Amino acid sequence: MTADYRGSSYSSVIPNNKIISELPEDDNSIEELLRDMGEESCSKTLFRDEVIREICSIIISDKKPNAMLIGPAGSGKTEIVEELARRMKKKDRSVPKKLYEYAVYSLNLSDLVLDCSLRGELERRVKDLVTYLESDEHKAILFLDEIHILFESESYRNVAQMLKPALGRGKFKVIAATTTQEVKRVEDDPAFNRRFTRVLVDELTKEQTEQVLKSAVKGLEEHHGVKISFGRSVAKMIVAIADEFCSVGSHRPDNAITLMDRAVASRVIELQEGSSAPGSVNTVVLDEKLVEDTAFRLISGSSTKKEFDENSFRKALSRIRGQQDILDDIIKVIKLYDLHLRPHNKPLTFMFAGPSGVGKSEVAKIIAGEYIGEKPIILNMAEYNSSASINRIIGAPVGYTGSDSNRELPFDALDTNPYQVILLDEFEKCDRAVQRLFMSAFDEGVMVTNFGKEIDFSKTVIIATTNAGCTGKTGNLGFATDDVDMLSVTDLSEYFDTELINRFSHKYTFHGISRSVYAQVIRDCMEEEISTLKTDRAGNKVSKKLRSVMTDETVEHLCKRSYNEKLGARPAKTAVQEYIDEMVLSCMDNI
Repeated sequence: MTADYRGSSYSSVIPNNKIISELPEDDNSIEELLRDMGEESCSKTLFRDEVIREICSIIISDKKPNAMLIGPAGSGKTEIVEELARRMKKKDRSVPKKLYEYAVYSLNLSDLVLDCSLRGELERRVKDLVTYLESDEHKAILFLDEIHILFESESYRNVAQMLKPALGRGKFKVIAATTTQEVKRVEDDPAFNRRFTRVLVDELTKEQTEQVLKSAVKGLEEHHGVKISFGRSVAKMIVAIADEFCSVGSHRPDNAITLMDRAVASRVIELQEGSSAPGSVNTVVLDEKLVEDTAFRLISGSSTKKEFDENSFRKALSRIRGQQDILDDIIKVIKLYDLHLRPHNKPLTFMFAGPSGVGKSEVAKIIAGEYIGEKPIILNMAEYNSSASINRIIGAPVGYTGSDSNRELPFDALDTNPYQVILLDEFEKCDRAVQRLFMSAFDEGVMVTNFGKEIDFSKTVIIATTNAGCTGKTGNLGFATDDVDMLSVTDLSEYFDTELINRFSHKYTFHGISRSVYAQVIRDCMEEEISTLKTDRAGNKVSKKLRSVMTDETVEHLCKRSYNEKLGARPAKTAVQEYIDEMVLSCMDNI
């Protein structure tokens, strides 16, 4: 149904945060205050007529006239109450006549318990509040935003217990609001919970949110003092980017309105810095790059997203020897992913299988450094070898030991920046229950903790490494080729559920390290070690000496001394360091 009122909310219709019992006892003064609040209101909410009608039917009821709005954060619950207050003030036909003389008070619960150090002080305040609300003269409706706060501490729980009998009598009207996650705290007190009638507030559709953005333009123009070039295509683009970039837990229309507001603010600053005539009126053009950059800042806290440099990526991967065909395919995958041709609503997932020491973990670290610009979040999955290890990832269930711990969990870093590379090292060594925990993250981009909190994996790159079932097998797990052996699902079924394996979007089996490839690794290690020596007189002499002895014979000597097919490239660095240390001591004796 199309709403009767159009526009967007930027100012509160219920700015009164004073405790009602502390307002002047003179009724005329209170009425004057309420009129002032109504006159300041400019809230208009789209597509919520049915919800407002349902609230009205509850609060004019004879028994339990208390409504509880439940919906995702950002779906507009508070704005709905503001719109109802506006319609009551304007005596709109969509509001029952019985409510025309009523006014809405917003109560800040923290103010209610503030400075209640003396015994009985809190009880007196709550009693005064109830007396005021039950008075037929005042025609007051109480709005309690974030009502779940009443169950967060002993003081607040006392308030809930004192309000419970009054709510049961039904002599005053209450509208409460909470989120779909936090309503669970209210449900823990069934007697309190059943005194309210639920009103579900779903987030708006994409098309509805586009209309809300259109109605919000005028308010933004007045606020920022600019003209905004805005059309249907711009609204559609903002909604799409808001849905994709904004973190789990943000919902329409709030995420889109916030994104548009911040994008306009960013462009206003740019125009001001480049303007030669301060105070001149400019036109803000909301292009896709501006909105995407703004969305990235909102979600990650970083000022700019790291630009993907294919040449730099190839150069960094060039130190991984013997895997060129696999690395070429990984570069292609990352390059396509960076083009953002499809919505990133679930993580980019890789499984790197292969013998030990062939470069699986090193490739993951290079992807993190070159694509994300940060070190990866590394989990040694061998440490999660029991089903109870799940609690170390998503926290202990409420009531169990450790449920109240403030210890940092592995994925807490995603709260501040969801753009991360996650390395699940030796994935086959963790318990099957731990492996299955990641299935929802791979499939839906979300993992839910034991506290009910959603962890957003949709912007991550997840790489699992494994040695399982890889003896003598090489090649690409995901795409068959004529000249590459395939590692089939049955080769891994002993270690992983088939459903889990199939949830990896890209699977590769790294080649074993041959002796010739190992010789290349030895040369690379020698170059790297020499480049790290000091550039003083002694260091220069040592470097010169080392380069003179870095011959094929030396490389062959080191290969013969350290090569082990089962260990891959790992022994190379140690062998080179020991050889260089011997040479350094020899050179130092001659300085």
